[in-house]
Amino acid sequence: MEIKANKIHKTYGIITVLDGISFSLERGQKVGLIGYNGTGKTTLLKILAGLLEPDSGEVLVRKGAVIGYMPQDASLTSNKTISDYVRQVSGMAELEENMEKSAEAMMEYECRDGYAFYHRLDVMLAGFGLDDIPKDRTINSLSSGQKSKVFMIGVLLSDPDILLLDEPTNNLDLPALIWLENFLMRSNATSIIVSHDRLFLDRIVREIFEIDWHTRALNITSGRYSDYLIRKEKEMARQKRRHESQQEEIKRLEEQARKKKQEAISGSHYVGTDSDKFLRGFKRDRASKSGKQAKAIEKRIEQIEIVEKPVERNVFRIHLQPKKPGGTRDIILSNVIAGYADDGFKIGPVSLSIPYGSRVVILGLNGSGKTTLLRTISGELSALKGKVSCGNALIIGNLTQEHDNLPREKSIKDFLIRRSGLQVQEAYSLAVKFGFKATEIDKPILTLSPGGRARLLFALFSALSANVLILDEPTNHLDLEALEALEEVMNHYEGTIILVSHDRRFLENFHPTDTYILFKGKLLRQEGFQEYLANAEQQAKRLISMI
Repeated sequence: MEIKANKIHKTYGIITVLDGISFSLERGQKVGLIGYNGTGKTTLLKILAGLLEPDSGEVLVRKGAVIGYMPQDASLTSNKTISDYVRQVSGMAELEENMEKSAEAMMEYECRDGYAFYHRLDVMLAGFGLDDIPKDRTINSLSSGQKSKVFMIGVLLSDPDILLLDEPTNNLDLPALIWLENFLMRSNATSIIVSHDRLFLDRIVREIFEIDWHTRALNITSGRYSDYLIRKEKEMARQKRRHESQQEEIKRLEEQARKKKQEAISGSHYVGTDSDKFLRGFKRDRASKSGKQAKAIEKRIEQIEIVEKPVERNVFRIHLQPKKPGGTRDIILSNVIAGYADDGFKIGPVSLSIPYGSRVVILGLNGSGKTTLLRTISGELSALKGKVSCGNALIIGNLTQEHDNLPREKSIKDFLIRRSGLQVQEAYSLAVKFGFKATEIDKPILTLSPGGRARLLFALFSALSANVLILDEPTNHLDLEALEALEEVMNHYEGTIILVSHDRRFLENFHPTDTYILFKGKLLRQEGFQEYLANAEQQAKRLISMI
C-alpha cells in the first residue's frame, strides 16, 4: 500500500463536500480524479497532501514515501534563481548540505542521481520550453505560466513516490503538455490527477475516481476515461430500464390488488333473497378469498426491493445564437505590429483576413504572443503599427478580456442586467439556463469558481447575441460537462470563432477552417495541427530518453 484514504468526510458549514471517501493505491497506480466543478476534487487532493484536515477519517501513507503536490494555482514569489529554487524545492540543496555530515544523506543523494541533477534540470527545462531562459533568472522575473512550469519541475525533481496533480496542463502549451504526458507514462510514481483534458487522462490513467455530485461519495471504475464514459452511460441506461420495468410491475400488482379488494367489498355486501342462501355463502367465501389475495399482493409489493431512479443532473447546455450581421462582417489585419512599447515585446508584421463565419486556430509556444495577438484583434490592445479593421456589424465576445475584467463585487444578476440591458426576471431565467442555482444569482461574482465565471460570460455572450467569439484557452477552467457543452454549441455556431487552445481532443472536434502557428513573431499558415503534434511528440520522446 502506497497511500490509503479511510472514510474521509469534509464539510464547509452545512454543505457536505466529501462523504466517506475510501480507497487504497499501490506503487505505480495512476488514477484520474473527476467530478463536476465544486464536488471537492481540490479539497480531497489537499487532504491527501496533508495541507487540510478532514472532519473525520484518516489518510495513511507508506512510511518514507515522498508526496509531490502540484496545486491548480501555483502562485510563486521568490527572489531565488530558477536553479536555486528548484534545488530547494526538490530537496537536493538540503541533501548537498548534509552529505559531508551524514552517510545516509550521501546514499540518498546517489540513489536520487544527484550528480546528474543539473543535466536532468536542463532536460526538464527543455521539455517545458524554458531552455532559452537562463537558469540564473529570478523566479519573480518570470511570467505566471513560466512560474507554474518551474514549480512543476521542482515537484518532479523531488522524485516523489506519490504525485498529486491538480489540473497540471492548464498553463502548458502543446509541446510541454506532450512532454509531461510522456514523462508521467514512464514514471513509477503513484499518481492522482485532476484534469479536464480527456486525451491526457486516456493516455496516462488506468482507473477513474469520480466524486458523485449528488452523494459526495467516491465511485471507482477500472480503465481509461473513455472506458468510464461508456460504462457510465450503459449503467445509467440499465438502471433506468430496471427502474421503469419495476415501476410497471408495481403498477400491475397495485391494480390487481385494487380489483381483488373491490371483489371482496362487493361479495361481502351481497344480500340476495332467502331462496339463494347458497349463492350468498358462495359470494362471501369468494370475497374472503379475494380479500386475502389482495393482502398477499400488497405484502408482495411491500417486500419488493426498490430500484431507485438514477439521479441525473439537468444536461448543461450553452445557448448562443449569433446576431445576423447586416453591415461589414470581416476582420482584417494589415501589416500589424502588436506588442507592448514599455517592455519591448513585439510580434509581426501580421497581415490576416478572417471572413465572417471562419473558424480560426492559432497555435504556438507559451510566450510566443498568441494572447497579445488576440487582444489586438479584439481592440483591447492598440496595434503599435498597421491597421486592424473589424466589421461594423460584429459583436465580439472576448472570453479572456471579460474574465480578467469581471466586477468581482457585483452579483451575477446585476452584472447581466448592467452589461446586457435585460430585465430582472430575464436575467434570472438566463442565469438558470446557464447552470446557476436560484440561490447563487444574488451572490457576488467573487464567490464563483473559474468555471462558474466562464459560464457567466457565455451567458452574457448569449444575451448580446455575440457573433464573434475570441477564445483564449477556453477549456482551462471548464469542467468536463461544460467542456462538452461548449463543443456542442461550437459545432452549430454560425459566427466567427478565433481559438487558442492546447486541448487536442477539443481541437480535433473544432474542425477549423484555418490553422496558424505563431513562431518567432511570424504568423505561419498550416494545413492542420496534426504535423505540429507529431513533431512535438517526437521531440518529447527524444528529451524523455535523455533523463
